[in-house]
Amino acid sequence: MKLTLAIAQSRADIMRSQALIAEIYNREYEVMFSDDHYDLVAKVEPWPHRYVMGTIDGELACAAGLYVHSTYVERFGLIEAQDIRELRRQAGLPAGDVPNREITKLVVNPKYRGLGLSRMILGAAHTRAFLDADGSTPNLLLCSKRSLVGSMHHREGIHPRVIKPFPIYKIHELYASPADPMDSYLILPEVDIPPSLYDRKIPDDYEIGRSGDER
Repeated sequence: MKLTLAIAQSRADIMRSQALIAEIYNREYEVMFSDDHYDLVAKVEPWPHRYVMGTIDGELACAAGLYVHSTYVERFGLIEAQDIRELRRQAGLPAGDVPNREITKLVVNPKYRGLGLSRMILGAAHTRAFLDADGSTPNLLLCSKRSLVGSMHHREGIHPRVIKPFPIYKIHELYASPADPMDSYLILPEVDIPPSLYDRKIPDDYEIGRSGDER
């Protein structure tokens, strides 16, 4: 089974990615999306600005989004610019004028679950080709449950740095729980993403085995 990973460029592919994200988030988390407003009590979130997608036989199998500005963590995580600068300093990186971006809304088509596609689309979302849209290496922000960071990011060799616990909002009531809370994280691509992953080329094709491993 061949999985094709690519950045959504055409309006049709962007709309396909949005449709899959909306379908899954509406059904599983009762979340809706808007181009021009957000309301975490009414469960309305802003659309991502860029998308990476995976197709199998032309059908959309998985997708993920990217905020290239006004990230979710910045808007709702109660973090300060100094929090990010301090983590950069601890990593031995200059503060500089570094853009903040955020991977978000990673989904897998229910038809193709159980094939390991969540890790494949996660990897594609952490490539230089997707993140460095304007040629600049960003501060990559993340809002996630702790369990997912352990089961997905760490397994791919990605090492998010905890900024602080993410506040509790009604919009996350079907996602996070006191037993598995959310945190805000910072990923510094230069040191926290394996070069073999960060420099992976997309678009590209991958053979997916029945066990869910690419081969």
